[in-house]
Order: sequence, then C-alpha cells, then structure tokens
Amino acid sequence: MKKSVLCAAAFTMLFGFTVAGAAMGEDKGPAEMTLTTADAKKPAIFPHAKHQEKLACDDCHKALDVKKMATIKDYAHKEGCKECHKTKNAPTACPTCHPAKKKAIEGC
Repeated sequence: MKKSVLCAAAFTMLFGFTVAGAAMGEDKGPAEMTLTTADAKKPAIFPHAKHQEKLACDDCHKALDVKKMATIKDYAHKEGCKECHKTKNAPTACPTCHPAKKKAIEGC
C-alpha cells in the first residue's frame, strides 16, 4: 500500500512539473512590439511572432544584442535587423519596419 501511494505521489509530481514546464515554455513574448528611442521620429514595429515562425530564438537573443538593437537606432540599421534581412533576402526598405500606419507589415 505504501509503495503504491508513493508511486502515485511521484507520478503526480512528475506530471505536475511536466505540465508546468510546458506551460512556461509556451510564453515566447509578445506577438508584436513597438520599438522607440528618445530621438526616433518613427517607431519600428517588430512582428515578433512572424520572426519566431522562421527563426530560432537564439538567432537573435544570443547572436545579437537585442537590448542594444531596441534602443540604439544605428545598431538595428547597421548590425542587427537590416544586416539579417540582407542575408536572408528579406525586405530592407524603411516601411518594412517603419510603416506609415502603426501596423506590422505582413510577411516580414
């Protein structure tokens, strides 16, 4: 009897940790972000979910300084976003990230 109670308790804990881990793994941040800097004339609309469909998280979050990219315009334009778009033949025109209306460009 003790053994079956212990097995049931162990199974319940394992199942609970598995479900909790899966739930935490699902949060991949906001689907869309608006990036602004103090001197920015137009904010950049970043379609985070669209990028997640095509890239692994580490492609940006470990390979690039995303905090710097989100706050320093030149980094995003020269080393971060624009450079990546060039290597992947993605659009690099200004309206790609800075649309006239605050709406993410489809297919970015």
